[in-house]
Amino acid sequence: LATELELTPRQIREYLDRARLPLSLDLRVGDNQDTELGDLLEDTGTSPEDFALQSSLRTDLEAMMTDLTEQQRQVLSLRFGLDNGQSLTLAKIGERLNISRERVRQIEREALTKLRKRKQDINDYMAS
Repeated sequence: LATELELTPRQIREYLDRARLPLSLDLRVGDNQDTELGDLLEDTGTSPEDFALQSSLRTDLEAMMTDLTEQQRQVLSLRFGLDNGQSLTLAKIGERLNISRERVRQIEREALTKLRKRKQDINDYMAS
């Protein structure tokens, strides 16, 4: 390794030892030491605002789905990936629930119609 990198074995050991040491995210870096290491790292997590919005949306959605049958809830959850973020095709849902693809489509349509009606009922109530 040292030969390929044109370094001495001692330098390689030194670099490897340094790589093992943990670094504080508060460590100041840069020419003027005015930037913290943590500021340079990308945060790929969900922001608190997005998390709150998703949580609220999930709660509202679960409340709306209480009027549906268990099978309707299953079909919508699988179709739109409500549980794990992965939506399935009508055929895959049919295989999982042991029903035909056409029956899955019918159940999905019935469930969505029921949810739309509930939304309209709520809108009518709020308007009065």
